[in-house]
Formats: sequence, structure tokens, C-alpha cells
Amino acid sequence: MLQVFGHLNPLDILRLARTTKEFRRVLMHRSSMSVWKNARDNVPNMPDCPPFWTEPHYANLAFDPHCHECGAPGVRNVDWRIGRRICTKCSKTCMVDAYHGELVISGLVPSKYGKRGRLLFYRKDVEEVQKILHVLAGSDGLEAYREERRAFVKEMETQAKVLEAWAASQAKDRSDQLEDARRDRKTAIIERLTEIGWGDEIEHIPYTDDLSHHRLVKQPTRLTDRSWFLPLMFPIQILTSCSVWNNIKNDMIKYMEEMRTRRLERERKALLIARKRTAIGILRSYKIAHLPFTDVMPEAVDFCSFPEVIDIVGLPTETEVTEASFADIASRMDGLVHSWRTRIHSQLRARVKDNLLFSGKRRARAERVTPDPLYEEYVESLGATLDLKGKKKEVSLPVPDDAEIDQMIPLATTVFRCKTCTPSIGLPGDLSDSEYDDFLDILGGRRSRSIPLFYPKVMGHCCLTRSRTLPWDYFATDDPNFRIDFPMSTRTKWNTHLLQVDEEASKAARTVVEACGEDPLITTATKMDELDHRLACLDCMKWSKHEVNQGEVPVFAWRSAVQHRMREHRPDRQPARWKKIEGELLEESNRNARVHKYIHFFDFQPFPDITQPPSIVWLCVHCMDLPQERECYELGKMKSHLSTIHGIEEPVENQDYYKDYEALQGRKSDLKPSESSVTLQMERPPHVPLPGHAFLDFYDEDDDDDDDYGDYDEDDFYFGNSFFPLF
Repeated sequence: MLQVFGHLNPLDILRLARTTKEFRRVLMHRSSMSVWKNARDNVPNMPDCPPFWTEPHYANLAFDPHCHECGAPGVRNVDWRIGRRICTKCSKTCMVDAYHGELVISGLVPSKYGKRGRLLFYRKDVEEVQKILHVLAGSDGLEAYREERRAFVKEMETQAKVLEAWAASQAKDRSDQLEDARRDRKTAIIERLTEIGWGDEIEHIPYTDDLSHHRLVKQPTRLTDRSWFLPLMFPIQILTSCSVWNNIKNDMIKYMEEMRTRRLERERKALLIARKRTAIGILRSYKIAHLPFTDVMPEAVDFCSFPEVIDIVGLPTETEVTEASFADIASRMDGLVHSWRTRIHSQLRARVKDNLLFSGKRRARAERVTPDPLYEEYVESLGATLDLKGKKKEVSLPVPDDAEIDQMIPLATTVFRCKTCTPSIGLPGDLSDSEYDDFLDILGGRRSRSIPLFYPKVMGHCCLTRSRTLPWDYFATDDPNFRIDFPMSTRTKWNTHLLQVDEEASKAARTVVEACGEDPLITTATKMDELDHRLACLDCMKWSKHEVNQGEVPVFAWRSAVQHRMREHRPDRQPARWKKIEGELLEESNRNARVHKYIHFFDFQPFPDITQPPSIVWLCVHCMDLPQERECYELGKMKSHLSTIHGIEEPVENQDYYKDYEALQGRKSDLKPSESSVTLQMERPPHVPLPGHAFLDFYDEDDDDDDDYGDYDEDDFYFGNSFFPLF
């Protein structure tokens, strides 16, 4: 019997000893030591039993997955350094820190490292050692006991390292065995599926849907196990295998049918993407033939959403679609693009109408509201009257019809703002314009807004067709409709949900138009661009430190003037003071502008012609509407891109590169707050210190540059403070 027991594993003998008293009496006797050693030899590479443990204790610790405290099953990890299996729940109470009571037991009790590198000890071992130390206190055997315990702890740490290495190798071997079993099961299932005609479909399954992920395939049990069956038992083995396969056959066939459906969907999607590439080629040819752009053009997403394009792209799979299939669309492109422009203009009109309704309701709800002078004048021009009712003076304002809104949109006093371009990080909630300015005043910062957007250039604003939010399958899809690789973004259909009519900027634009001597009710932004007036901001006067009635003021084009007013001043609190620059002052401004461009030429990006400002408005023709399309370049960088990427050394405008339709507004904030400056003769206000008396003069005592003017006003301080850079 003992000879038979020697062929078992240690855990088998341990369980056998727990069955009856007779087996326990025999197997736990010293005479049965050879049985335990033979069983231990059956475990590959298992170290010998440490001298401080018995063979049954060693087998129980190594193989019995029960907690030594509460008996809970499923405890896989062994703390070899303390010689215990302890569950997570019990470890909270039976393990103690390095110091327990008043005695230091660090080198006398086996320990392990816990969370945060703490040294932990088994409580019962600590209490036992402390009890013995208390008994031996003051006797000759105390030091001998300490030496004995130190030797024991050192020996246990040495054995623990060996046992931990063995346990790790065992875990790896077990993992390899389970993986082999799963691999064999998968191979057997593939063989069975191939036999019934699913072999080709299995080859087309992508990794994400691989059979190894299926719950019936990833089980660590072999479908057929030929490793230890005797030849006479092969018929029983085959019968068992067939029984297991029959149990999972229907589920596996259902899974393969689902895989076939997914494959057909992938192939259909890839076909549609290929057809869209062909359609986008038609759009690119049309857009290149119409360079430079004089009106907004549809993006690839808009073009592929045309019903005529959808009909061709969505043709049955067996139908071949080539460029010839889009011949009819190519001949009708002018009409299709015109219809699209009409649709997006109606969206803009609806957006403006919604803004007017919201603005009117907000003013009607406000207490002691004063009607907007601009809107009041507009209402009076329509022959209407303002109805003021109640203590709160609620205002009932008429809403313009579509024709009237179409007349308002092109005006230079209709300014749009993009919610994406407007910096709002860290701002509390949704703030109105005045609340936004008040909040920035509290912070002491500049009212840095987005570039004012005017019609018709606003129709080409990049944020209306771009989204920084990436879809979940961005890296898995190759759809040229949506993907832009750098910067990573997504193309979207043209929409106006990010546009908002900027009331404060509209007021600022009105002052600019009036300063130019134009009628704000009829002057359009296009007309203002053609007139190209120059304005000096008298609120930014920098008074001379030598002449009493002389100062220098910045000069702006009309678009920059609106932006400057919104950035540097409070339009709702400070009346604008502009001076139109004409005659000799205009010539002086142009001379100063050329000097400014010359300095910019040497300090920043060099250009062949220093009279041309480095505007970031150039796009690549060869990357147009493709995933590799990038944002606007400066001219020098654009030529470098064409040379490096496309191998074009001498590019031609409107053939290799073109100006973005959104310019002059630009896709980036490249408009400079001041283009030039002029010297004016004006009466110095009483509150401005006279030359030699300004409290800021001592800052410039050793300054020998040409800046011969002081700085007094608060807005002027922000204008020149390096903490709030202008460029």
C-alpha cells in the first residue's frame, strides 16, 4: 500500500490522510516518511523540505489552497517568508507592524513586506517570541535564545527565496499548460468547422473577433485528449470528443454566421470608402479649376452628403463605380454648389434670427432694462415703437423677417464670434459679454477674444467644418470624408452651432464705421475692405516726455480696430475715440508700417519681399481635402512644405498653393493689434502729468532709444506690459 501511495502527489496523500483515522494514523507516522518524500519527488523541481518543517506541513503549505486562519478556500498565494497561507480578510488582523508593544522583534520573527514597504509580522509568532523573551528576561539563556531566533529567521529567509523561485516557475508552467490546452481546443474546433465548410470564413476573421476570444473556445480543456488514453480506449475517447463537439456545434455555427455578416459589412464599408475617394477627386478637380476662391466651397463631407453623390456611392456592391460614373455630377457642379451655398446661407440666417430672439428675451427679462440704441434705431427705421410695460420695463421688440436679416448679415456692424476660438478655459459657466469682461477685470487680464468674423468670410471659418473631438474608431477608419491626420481632427458637415452674434463687437464695429465717415446701416464689410481706411485710437495716446501737446497713437485697419477695441478697452463703458488718418498722417503711417515690416522680416520668418506681411493664410493645393491636409502656413513654410513633401522647388500660386478663403480673417490669430503709429498734436488733458513731472519718468532715465513718450493710462499700461503680450 505504501508503495502504491508513493506514486501519488503530495496533495493526494494529504487528502487521503484526512479521510479516515486509519489512513491518518498510518500516513502521519514517522515510518511513512518515505511515502511523503516519494510523492514530493513526483513534483518537478520541488525543493527539499526545509529542516524546520515536517513533510505533511510542507505539503499542506505548498498545495492546500485554504487559509490557515479561517479555512477559506481559494487562497492561491503563499507567504513563504512567514510560512503561512493567509487570506486578505485575515491578514488585516493577524499581521502586525515592525514594532509591537515596547520590545523590538525585527530580527527575531520572520517578516514580509506589506503595502508602502512596511515590514509585517505574524501576530502569533510575535506573541510567542515576546512571551519567551519575557520568561527569559534577566537569565543567561536570553542571549542564546536571541541567537537561535536570528539563525532561524536567516535560514527561513534563505529557504523562502528558493521556494518563491520554485513557486513562480510552477505558476508559469501551469499557465503554459492551460495555454496549450486552449490552443489545442481552438485547433480542434477549427478542424471541425473546416470539415463542415467554414474554413475560408475563418481565414477572414480579424484579430478583434478571433476565435480564441469566444467563451466556448478559450476554456482550458481540450476537446480531445490523446495524451494518456490507452489504445483500447480510443473508441471511448472519440465518442466523448464527438459528444463535447455536438454540445457546442450549434453555438459555433451561429458565431461563424455572425462573422460572415460582419465581413460583408466590412467589405461594403471599404467599397463605399473607395467610392468616396473617387467622388472627392471630382470635388478637388472642380475646386482647383476655380482657384482663387471668390466664394465658400463645400468640404468633402458636404459633397459626399449631396443626394446625387449618395445615390452613386450607394449603388449595389456588384456595380462598378469609376470616375465615369460621376460624369453627370461633374457637369452639374456649378448648380449643385450654388444650391449648397443657398442651404448654408439659410442656416446662417436662422442662427442670426435665433440670436436676435434670445437677445430680445434676455433684455425683456432684465430689470430696469434700457433698449439697445442700435436695435432701437433699427426698430424706428421699421416704423415700430418700443412697448415699455410694468415696473421692470419689459421690452417687446419685433423680430425681423428673412429678407431683413439677409440685409443685416453683410453689414460691417454684424460681427460674429466663434465659441471654439474664444478663450473660455477656467471661466465660470456661460457668461454674457459684460459678465465676461467683468470677470477678466477682476483677474486684471486682457479681454482676449477671438478674431471678429464678418460676412461673407465667416462662411469659410474653419471651425464650422472641423471638430477636435475624435470618434472612437478614428485610428481604425480610413474614411477620407472625416479624417485629418495633423493636427488630429475630424471633418464635419458645415454647421453654425459654434457661431454667435457678438453684440459688444457689433457696437465696437459701429463706432469704427462711423469714424470712417460711412453709414453703419448700409455699409458692408466688403465695402469697408475696399475703402481700407486707417484709424488712430486716441484712447491709447502715449504722451511725449518732451513736448506738451504731442503724443504717439497706434494706427489700425478697420478690422484690427474692432479687435483692438474688444481686446484693450471696455466698449460698454468707454466711448470710443477714433481719428481717421488721411493726407500726410497716412503717409507717415505707411512709412512706419514699412519699418515695422522690415523689423518683422529680420526678427521672424524671412520673406523675399519685405513689404509683404507674413500672413498665415496659405494652403496646399496638392493636400486639399485629403487626410494629410494641414492648417494654414506662412508663405515661407508653405514653399518649404511643397519642396519637402511634394518635390516642387518653384511653386506657382493658385496651382501649387492658394490663399484660404477665410483670409483676411485667417484661421489663426495672425492679425497684429497695431500695424503702425503716427505722431499727433493734441491738447494734453489735465489729468496727464506734464513732461518732467510724470511719476513713471524714472523708469526711462537711462533709455536712449527713440521711445520719447510716457505711459500713464491704465489701458496703455496693459498695451505695453510684457505680461500681456500682443503678438
